[in-house]
Amino acid sequence: MAIRRPLDERTRRERAIRAARTTSELEGARSTEATRADQDAYVRGEIDIAQLGARVRARYNLA
Repeated sequence: MAIRRPLDERTRRERAIRAARTTSELEGARSTEATRADQDAYVRGEIDIAQLGARVRARYNLA
Protein backbone atom coordinates (compact mmCIF):
# COMPACT_ATOMS: atom_id res chain seq x y z
CA MET A 1 0.00 0.00 0.00
CA ALA A 2 1.42 3.35 -1.04
CA ILE A 3 1.47 6.25 1.35
CA ARG A 4 0.05 9.43 -0.12
CA ARG A 5 2.00 12.59 0.54
CA PRO A 6 0.29 15.95 0.44
CA LEU A 7 0.85 17.75 -2.84
CA ASP A 8 3.19 20.69 -2.75
CA GLU A 9 1.77 23.99 -3.88
CA ARG A 10 3.45 24.03 -7.28
CA THR A 11 2.25 20.52 -8.10
CA ARG A 12 -1.29 21.45 -7.08
CA ARG A 13 -1.15 24.55 -9.30
CA GLU A 14 0.30 22.60 -12.24
CA ARG A 15 -2.49 20.05 -12.03
CA ALA A 16 -5.16 22.73 -11.83
CA ILE A 17 -3.83 24.54 -14.91
CA ARG A 18 -3.38 21.29 -16.83
CA ALA A 19 -7.00 20.36 -16.03
CA ALA A 20 -8.23 23.80 -17.15
CA ARG A 21 -6.30 23.59 -20.41
CA THR A 22 -7.52 20.06 -21.08
CA THR A 23 -11.13 21.05 -20.46
CA SER A 24 -10.79 23.97 -22.87
CA GLU A 25 -9.25 21.76 -25.52
CA LEU A 26 -11.97 19.13 -25.13
CA GLU A 27 -14.49 21.92 -25.72
CA GLY A 28 -12.69 22.90 -28.93
CA ALA A 29 -10.86 25.97 -27.62
CA ARG A 30 -7.29 26.84 -26.72
CA SER A 31 -6.11 29.66 -24.50
CA THR A 32 -4.04 32.43 -26.06
CA GLU A 33 -0.29 32.62 -25.58
CA ALA A 34 -0.81 35.61 -23.25
CA THR A 35 -3.24 33.65 -21.08
CA ARG A 36 -0.92 30.64 -21.09
CA ALA A 37 1.93 32.90 -19.94
CA ASP A 38 -0.28 34.13 -17.07
CA GLN A 39 -1.18 30.55 -16.20
CA ASP A 40 2.52 29.66 -16.15
CA ALA A 41 3.19 32.64 -13.83
CA TYR A 42 0.49 31.25 -11.53
CA VAL A 43 2.13 27.81 -11.54
CA ARG A 44 5.49 29.37 -10.64
CA GLY A 45 3.83 31.23 -7.75
CA GLU A 46 4.48 34.68 -9.19
CA ILE A 47 0.78 35.55 -9.05
CA ASP A 48 -2.14 34.10 -7.12
CA ILE A 49 -5.43 32.77 -8.46
CA ALA A 50 -7.20 36.11 -7.96
CA GLN A 51 -4.54 37.89 -10.00
CA LEU A 52 -4.75 35.25 -12.72
CA GLY A 53 -8.52 35.71 -12.90
CA ALA A 54 -8.20 39.50 -12.97
CA ARG A 55 -5.68 39.38 -15.82
CA VAL A 56 -7.85 37.08 -17.91
CA ARG A 57 -11.00 39.13 -17.26
CA ALA A 58 -9.18 42.36 -18.15
CA ARG A 59 -7.73 40.86 -21.32
CA TYR A 60 -11.18 39.88 -22.60
CA ASN A 61 -13.07 42.87 -21.14
CA LEU A 62 -15.13 40.70 -18.80
CA ALA A 63 -16.70 42.15 -15.68
